[in-house]
Amino acid sequence: MGIVLTGTIIRGNPGLNSDLDIFVIHGEPYRQRIQKFFNGIPCEIFVNHPDHIWRYFETDLKKNRPVSAHMLATGMVVSGGDNEEVQRIIKMAKEYSGRPLIPDDNLKTADRYRIATLFEDATDLKEVDPATSLYFLNRAVTEAIDFLFMAGCRTLPRAKERIRQIEESWPEMGKLVTDYFEAREFDEKYAVARTLVEKSVGATGFFEWESERS
Repeated sequence: MGIVLTGTIIRGNPGLNSDLDIFVIHGEPYRQRIQKFFNGIPCEIFVNHPDHIWRYFETDLKKNRPVSAHMLATGMVVSGGDNEEVQRIIKMAKEYSGRPLIPDDNLKTADRYRIATLFEDATDLKEVDPATSLYFLNRAVTEAIDFLFMAGCRTLPRAKERIRQIEESWPEMGKLVTDYFEAREFDEKYAVARTLVEKSVGATGFFEWESERS
């Protein structure tokens, strides 16, 4: 059906280790991922039937991270550009890539609770097992970063761009994030993480809540 070249090389902002992403859309009922070097260039090849791609769009949207849609929306069609199915996929990719998750209150509360209790676990282990406590701190901070985008109805950007976008959109939170990852002492990391989690989700431990009946 079609082939789409995509990734940072095609978008014009590659790094030293950037690879070339190749999306192959075909009519066979299987999917496959292949990683190969071509003339020294690392290439990731994603072979998919259209049905798989539509499922990726929906699944990624639920995660607020439209990876496949963004790849296809920003890519270059090098084969199959006149194919109706390929055209439809590219059109929908552009729509999905700009469609953030609109969370309901129940989802936001569940995420807030999960992040707060991750920090609570870090607190419980702070004195007896600092290494495991740091593990929970890192998880709490990472999820708090992602929560900022979801709560703000913003599409979750690529991991390489998240801290920069937080610094631009929420400068106070951006400074806390930077301070956390640059802190060398455990006690300093813990204190910064507490402030960051408190400001992002409003709690640092167990709080009362009820989900809707289902």
